[in-house]
Parts: sequence; C-alpha cells; structure tokens
Amino acid sequence: MILDNRDQLDLSRSAYRKAVGLYVWQAYLNDLSKGDVTTGSFIRKKRRNVTAKIIAKEAGVFAGAQEVEWFLKKVGIQVVQMKKDGFRFKKGQVLMELYGQARKILAAERTLLNLLQRMSGIATATHHLSSQLPKNIKLLATRKTFWGDLDKRAVAVGGGGTHRLNLNDAILIKENHIALCDDFKKSLKRAFRKSSKVRFVEIELESIKQVLEFEKISKGLELPNNVVVMLDNFTPLNVKKAVLILRSLNILIEVSGGIDAKNLKKYAIKGVSAISSGSITNKAKALDLSLLISA
Repeated sequence: MILDNRDQLDLSRSAYRKAVGLYVWQAYLNDLSKGDVTTGSFIRKKRRNVTAKIIAKEAGVFAGAQEVEWFLKKVGIQVVQMKKDGFRFKKGQVLMELYGQARKILAAERTLLNLLQRMSGIATATHHLSSQLPKNIKLLATRKTFWGDLDKRAVAVGGGGTHRLNLNDAILIKENHIALCDDFKKSLKRAFRKSSKVRFVEIELESIKQVLEFEKISKGLELPNNVVVMLDNFTPLNVKKAVLILRSLNILIEVSGGIDAKNLKKYAIKGVSAISSGSITNKAKALDLSLLISA
C-alpha cells in the first residue's frame, strides 16, 4: 500500500539509524552526562557481571527489538534472549534477558525501559484499534509524534501503516497550502506532474463543497495512479456522501481528524482505504515493564 513505508524503518537504512541515534543514544548520553553517582557511591563491585531480566507487568505487544539490540551492543551489554517484534505477551512474562557489568546495566536501565515501554505501548494501542477494522482499511500513524520514525516503526509493528515519514516522502496538500495558492487547478496540475518522484500525492479536503470542486477539476485532468484524498474532520454521514462523489475517480480515500477508539468503527465505511489517528502515538500509554537484576 502506498500509504505504508515501513521498509524504510530499519537499521540498515542510514536515515533510520540517525533517528535511533537522536532519540535513543542522545537520551542515554544526557542521562549519563556526569556519571551515575548512586552506583558510584553505593555499589562496591560495579564491574561484576550480572544477569538482568525485563519483565512485563501488564499484557501487550512487544516492539523495539532491533533498536534495543543496537543500543545494548553499543554500551557493551549482551542480549541473551529477547522476544521478537510483534510478540503478544501476558503479564509476568520475561521479554528479555541481559548479561553484562552491573554498572553498565544500571546506567542503561532507564533509556532501555523508556524505549521499550514507549514503542510497545504504541504497538499495543495500534494493534487494539487496527484489529477492529476490516482488512481492506488500514490504520495509519500521523506525523504528530514525539519520537518521529521510532513511533512510526512501533505503529508498523502493531499492524498499522506509516503514512509519510518526512516532508520529502510524499506530497500532502493541506489547507494552508490551498490558502496560499493563486490558482487551485494549476497548483494541482504542478503537484501531479511530480507524482512519479514521490510515493503519493494527497490533498486534504474539509467539506463536501471542496469534494465537489475537486471532483469537477479532476475530470478535466489525467490523474496519476498514486492520488489520495484526505477527508479531514468529516462526520461519518459526510464521509459516505464524499465516497459516492469520488468513487468514479479511482483514487484512495483517507479519513482523518479526531478519530480514536471511541468513534473508530463509525468511520469504517465502504470505499474508505485508510483511517489516520494521532491517538495511537500521542495518546498511547507507555506499557509497564520492569528490569530486575539477579545478583
């Protein structure tokens, strides 16, 4: 699906490695900027090797495996065993087992847990919502995220789609772009001419009037095969009306705006290809995980 670009969210990709470095490694350096005064003053044998386990204190979907492995290798901690991304776990299950110097594990503990709790929380929220949709409708993340591409990857692990990863990934014409253009039709034609250089060209529409105008203009244009219309802040009734108007154009239809667990099913309307929701990232609850050391 053109609205899902999860293949780019892998540590083999330089852009994703940079994102992991920004959100994970910098968090670790900031936490350890002047050392660990507690371990330094309280623990006598800081260099002794110990085993540690990450234990789930509630059920969820595991996410963050490749990111954690990258981080722990960088700080010199061995991963003995770890669940795979997408693993659905129960309360009390061991998700990871680590081995290394006590001081290193204690120094990495908070960064490690923050990463796993956030990514697993997003994957869990995504799985919960996406499982309520028919298979022909994809739940999408938005760019309203705290951890950028890491949040997007967590959404993908949970069964959702990524939408855009950055401003160069696809063309998304929003209300402010429309307000700034001199001629809507000419601007639309310019965007369509660049369609082969991006994953998709999407236009945000905010009323049935705009839908009718877009449908009228589009009939006089040669539409690329990667055009998406976003119906933003539409009621379910108006989504149905818009779908009937746009169905002859052979385009994808995305619904967005204030959609969450409370109203998701109302927007699972025939003809809709995707539903985007900022709630799966900016309102996802961090899962409760714990790190315990075996001395």
